[in-house]
Amino acid sequence: MAGIGFRLRRMLDQESYIATIKAYLYSALISSGPWLITILTIGALGVLQTRRLPFEESMVFRTTIIYVYAFSLIAVGLIQMPLTRYLADLLFARDFQMYLPTYIGALLAVGGFQTLVGAPAIFVFTEWSAIYKLHAFVLYLTVSFIWVAMIFVSTIRDFTTVSFAFVAGGFVGVAGGYFLGWEMGKDGYLVGFAAGQVVIFMVLTLRVALEFPSSIPVSFEFLRNCRTFPSLVLIGFFYNLAIWIDKFVFWFSPVGERVDVFLHTCYLYDVPMYLAYLTIVPAMSLFLIRIETSFYQYYKSYYGAIVGKKSLRVIREQKAAMVNSMRLSINRLLRIQGTLTLFALLSVPYLIKPLGLNWLHLSILRVGILGAFLHVLMLLLSIGMLYFEFRAEALLVTALFLVLNTVLSHYSLQAGLIYYGYGYAAACFVALLVGAVVMDYKIRNLEYITFVMQPVK
Repeated sequence: MAGIGFRLRRMLDQESYIATIKAYLYSALISSGPWLITILTIGALGVLQTRRLPFEESMVFRTTIIYVYAFSLIAVGLIQMPLTRYLADLLFARDFQMYLPTYIGALLAVGGFQTLVGAPAIFVFTEWSAIYKLHAFVLYLTVSFIWVAMIFVSTIRDFTTVSFAFVAGGFVGVAGGYFLGWEMGKDGYLVGFAAGQVVIFMVLTLRVALEFPSSIPVSFEFLRNCRTFPSLVLIGFFYNLAIWIDKFVFWFSPVGERVDVFLHTCYLYDVPMYLAYLTIVPAMSLFLIRIETSFYQYYKSYYGAIVGKKSLRVIREQKAAMVNSMRLSINRLLRIQGTLTLFALLSVPYLIKPLGLNWLHLSILRVGILGAFLHVLMLLLSIGMLYFEFRAEALLVTALFLVLNTVLSHYSLQAGLIYYGYGYAAACFVALLVGAVVMDYKIRNLEYITFVMQPVK
């Protein structure tokens, strides 16, 4: 994310409150933008639908959006990490000519794969109207493309355009849903929402094209990374699947609700868990800033000392500085996010009515908030592993998270309402604990591991 890092460092170097606020808003947008805009847009459309749309049709609309985001993210996860690694290699080589061709190639690859996966599911296995099916498919492809675009947007230094893309898309989605929903019902709401996502994708694509012009039409070279780094393919797929697997367990259980022939949901579990995820936005923003400003500089100096064949004393000094930066970032994250999480836990009883929940959600929301806190720590630990090329260890953590979230969510479901959410929280805790132990061992032996990993010439 060198483009982001450059932008954030330039903002923070201004040493003003406004610049600092802009830096945190920018990092929050990049780390959580699609998710936050989608929640706000769906929330606004939900309010508009209250008096216009029957409850059953409103549920079909909201559940369709959730399914689109869930399955598009899981599928894109297959190339997410290899593509990111390939872009990092291009950036290191200063080969900006390949960015746009790679972007087009990634869109074509994702579009082809998602068509094979999504078209049969939408056009064959649903009983929706033709208009609803068509725009559900368009939405599925567009959201998939936005996931790809966000990888490339991380190299762009233009805060204003990226912000405009999401704000404009959200506005078009709400306005389009409002006017079309009045005449077409749930079909109109979906058409409007899909139009908003298309706007986001088109603006981001235009910005990528302007930032990285190229005479090369298309490139699929990034797909070689899928063969070269199969662990990255599995990490992206396992992690994105693990995010949703506990929801799948509840959706297709006796406590789940059948919205229509194709869609299932579990209102009792889903709503508090989605709200719990909102509490970790500050952690995502803070981590991105710390990684892209402070830590990255020490990380670069450490490996620069190795490449520059500096003495062991210098290498160890650079390592010590890097580790201290890591510890400072972790301590700051624990203090800030820990305080916010504690505040959220204590505020839950007072949020039930304002958020339109019932008291059955109270325990699930509290456990979900705690689980989300552990989740973000586990995610950041996994990202740290990938910085140091500990791919096998990152795969272990993500695979463990997936298996445990599946098994423990099933057992929490069987244990009864009071235990809902504990499976997810426990899976995050165990994966975090295992990852922390492994990471600690690796960092203590980093010099040895770094030299042993070098190819023998």
